[in-house]
Amino acid sequence: MRKLHIPGRSNVIGMNGLAATSQPLSTLEAINILKKGGNAIDAAIAASAVQSVIEPNSTGVGGDCFALIALNNQNPIAVNGSGISPKKANLEYFNKNKIKKINPTSPHSVNIPGAVHAWYKMHQKFGKLDFKELFIVAENYARNGFPVHEVVAKSWSENLDKLKIHPISKFTFLKNSEPYKFGEIHKNESLANTLNTIANKGAEEFYKGYIARDIVDSLNAIGGLHGLEDFYAQDTIFSESLNYNYKNLNLHQCPPNGPGITVLMMMGILENFDFTNTNPMSSKRFHLQAEATKIAYEERERKIGDPKFSNYDYLELLNKNYLNSLSSKILMNKIYNPKNYSITAHPDTVYITVVDKDQNAVSFINSICFAFGSGITTNKTGILLQNRGVNFRLEENHPNVIEGNKRPLHTIIPGLVLDKENKVILSYGVMGGQYQPVGHCHFLQNFFDFGLSVQESIDLPRAFNLEMKYKLEKSISNEIFKELKNLGHNVSYANNTHGGGQAIYIDRQSGTLIGGSDSRKDGCAIAY
Repeated sequence: MRKLHIPGRSNVIGMNGLAATSQPLSTLEAINILKKGGNAIDAAIAASAVQSVIEPNSTGVGGDCFALIALNNQNPIAVNGSGISPKKANLEYFNKNKIKKINPTSPHSVNIPGAVHAWYKMHQKFGKLDFKELFIVAENYARNGFPVHEVVAKSWSENLDKLKIHPISKFTFLKNSEPYKFGEIHKNESLANTLNTIANKGAEEFYKGYIARDIVDSLNAIGGLHGLEDFYAQDTIFSESLNYNYKNLNLHQCPPNGPGITVLMMMGILENFDFTNTNPMSSKRFHLQAEATKIAYEERERKIGDPKFSNYDYLELLNKNYLNSLSSKILMNKIYNPKNYSITAHPDTVYITVVDKDQNAVSFINSICFAFGSGITTNKTGILLQNRGVNFRLEENHPNVIEGNKRPLHTIIPGLVLDKENKVILSYGVMGGQYQPVGHCHFLQNFFDFGLSVQESIDLPRAFNLEMKYKLEKSISNEIFKELKNLGHNVSYANNTHGGGQAIYIDRQSGTLIGGSDSRKDGCAIAY
């Protein structure tokens, strides 16, 4: 039990269903859908639709999603709803036009949105309620307004300049040329009409009708290469999940172009170290975490891209002997210096998890990449478009080089953990752009290796080593700071927190669901 004299949150517990998101209104809608008789899939889609309206800085129908679904105690299914690039987008075009880097507010940063296609296909395969029921509340918030929450308001204020660039975005997301503040009411009636169309016609109009035409026209008018054929080509990939056995736990992630393989690599590296008598709040723990991060990210950034465009067998990265050789690079008295290591972008996202009364679990993540995506809003449909194209590289022969109708190496990661009997026991995710693999490992170790509760595992202070800069949250002690610095880490305290997170633990013995939600965000967990 947590120490009650220290400010914090209690774990949430229930028996009939539990949802956790980074927005209270989104969590509430997930619970309402469960109470209507919907299953975890229905609830996650409805929650994501609501969040697409009320947290426009992080997610939207103009974005992408990934999911892991565990139904009826069957093997998890991975869902890849990431968007493809325009067919005309290739390295030759960027070289010819002397574009060295994809600008995050340019039309070239916008891939085809994949989320709506994935929502619809997931519902077709696994949903229970009518699809249109999942959009009623989201449409209402878009049409009649919602109050802006604190963390969202902060992001709004930080992105004022971006939202001024494109006229439709300025009109839609600014109030008298100022960002919406905490408690103010925001509406997007054009988006409400779009949600109504999606609810009643599914993905058809989004990818083959007037919505697709509006997105293409909006982007072409400012130099985009997009065409209707790109929307016709968008699809959702259903596949087996990737898994790695960590101390008799089966850790599951989505395959590439998702970056979840990084989590499995890091856990495989960390498995070679003894944490039995280690304080989770110690320089030893944070040193090992930083070193595993550098090594795993270096491997990923050199070798992983869209598997459809590569013959590389990425499963080689999960070979135990190979991971053992990587862990041998870690020394306890000095730091590892990667030889060829750079990151394309460090965006943000939202994460949702739902478990229903039948213990069906959905780990679900939706994103428009950077805060407020590309900053480009469509002319007529109110859709704020993602800028996931920034994750491509403009480097010849690189596995993640931009090519037509290709998916970039992504950043968003849903996670599931199964026990030795192959039953799901944990649905979790940690937001925060490139931090996400580190956040997953941090949470998994907190919970399984250090024995913290779900909420404690989410709350514990975080640190992130990105490109040799080790940023610590300000709640990490000065003693740990000095010890890491003495080891050679380039440490500093971060101005912001690292991401956010949600999790649900399924207690198989008692039949209860135990959940938590990150105080770094606006959201909460609710059970009944």
